[in-house]
Amino acid sequence: MDSIKKNNKSETEERPPEHVHLEALKVKQLKAILKERGLPVSGRKAKLIERLRNPPVGPKPKSWQHSEAKKDLKRALLDPNSPIHKMSLEEILGTDERYKRYPLFKKYYKDLKKKVEEEKRAVNIDDLAAREHLMSYPTPGTNARGYPNWKGHPAKGLLEVDVANKLNEKMKPKELRGTREEYKQFPIDVFGKRVNQEADKQRTSSYWADKRNKKAMKRYLQQIKERAAE
Repeated sequence: MDSIKKNNKSETEERPPEHVHLEALKVKQLKAILKERGLPVSGRKAKLIERLRNPPVGPKPKSWQHSEAKKDLKRALLDPNSPIHKMSLEEILGTDERYKRYPLFKKYYKDLKKKVEEEKRAVNIDDLAAREHLMSYPTPGTNARGYPNWKGHPAKGLLEVDVANKLNEKMKPKELRGTREEYKQFPIDVFGKRVNQEADKQRTSSYWADKRNKKAMKRYLQQIKERAAE
């Protein structure tokens, strides 16, 4: 009986009368109202009140990590011609209604921007290494179709890193091909096949490294990870 009374008392505390001003409520009470309405409960008191007064429209969005909003934002950050690079954070927030549905968007944006900058630095390092490789080792001769041999070409090593970074999952082969001059030396159909082959190779190598503990395959994966992390 005491337990029932206690639970009823708790519910009464967390569900205040509608006429009470939101500012007068405790954070616990504000979160209880948000939870009942299917809204996020994260943030400080001012953010909770703002969310109650201006609730997001539409169904509850997917988690940020798996959302289309994050994918589109990353594409914009990767595009050097995107106007997003000249905008303030508040301006970016106003460019897409989806962003407003994430109370922690500002944090998500800063984290994503930092990650993209790290990826760009890694790409620049890879590009420099590829140029040095081309100077030290002339590009192999072309085959009968008029494009270079894949084996020994800098594009092969660059693609290994890009696949390890899962860029092939974020871009279509045509888009990925346009990110590097080395890739453009190959026809789109040939490059697309190489992307699929490299993705299959890394997945297969990962599987056998786990199941059979193949040392050579583990070394191969480790080398790619190290290059991707540089």
